[in-house]
Amino acid sequence: MAADPRPHRPSSRAPRRRALAGIAAASALVLAGCGADDAGDGGDAGAGPSPGASVPAAEASSAAAGLDLGDRPDQRMAEAAALRAATFGFIRQQAASEQEIAAAREDSRQRQADGGRTTVEPASCKPPLAALDFSPILLDQEEVTRVDVGADSFSGTGTVEVATLDGPGRQQVEQHLQTANSLLADCRQMDMTVREGGGTEDYRLLTRPAELSDGSPAQSGLVWQRSLASEESPQLTAQVLTAVAGDQVVMVSFSGQDQAGERQFTLMAEEILAAALRAG
Repeated sequence: MAADPRPHRPSSRAPRRRALAGIAAASALVLAGCGADDAGDGGDAGAGPSPGASVPAAEASSAAAGLDLGDRPDQRMAEAAALRAATFGFIRQQAASEQEIAAAREDSRQRQADGGRTTVEPASCKPPLAALDFSPILLDQEEVTRVDVGADSFSGTGTVEVATLDGPGRQQVEQHLQTANSLLADCRQMDMTVREGGGTEDYRLLTRPAELSDGSPAQSGLVWQRSLASEESPQLTAQVLTAVAGDQVVMVSFSGQDQAGERQFTLMAEEILAAALRAG
């Protein structure tokens, strides 16, 4: 999912693969009670992937070909996006199963039902923050695909999600885009208190617009950073770009260490979005 900045309470189900914890991550993680391992898997936090990366075409094609997604429009678009991501060095790739998508939807329903354990200041920012718990696979649509991607040099996770929309689905996407714009206009800094067990934890959340390029395929670009109130350094950073074209919505997210919010990740997300849209 797109990473939700609210801290999450761990699910009572068996642990999911770390790859899929990534970005229920870009929107869901903002609300989740996550610990120090929020950045997810990844190798050494070196220079990381970059728009100038040059992964051999055969290696990139091999990574995406292993997904074996199918020939629906959402599947073709997700595979094209995954191939473009592989050229940047994101060659660890895993598609979500139907069971994992169903589990993600159930987790989202539980988060929405459990919203009373979180307080937000300013209070007016709580509704749009809760509504940020959105991603294409959470829509009540039959044709949805998610691929998680990782790189040895990035301690975090990237995610591509694509959904084919009907009328109600399109309305939900439009509402999400309005929510993201509302947060950026009115809620650049928020303080959250989350009840966990018998105690509470305080967080600071900062949001800003992604530095989209002229002619960007994205209709929305959001970067957020979540920190423990007692610490200066961000606990988690995420960047989420969303595009709608025809009957499809595409979301590309990165979450993990600070570099996930940098301009180079915006440029890669734009290229990944563009690849998906060309395949639609």
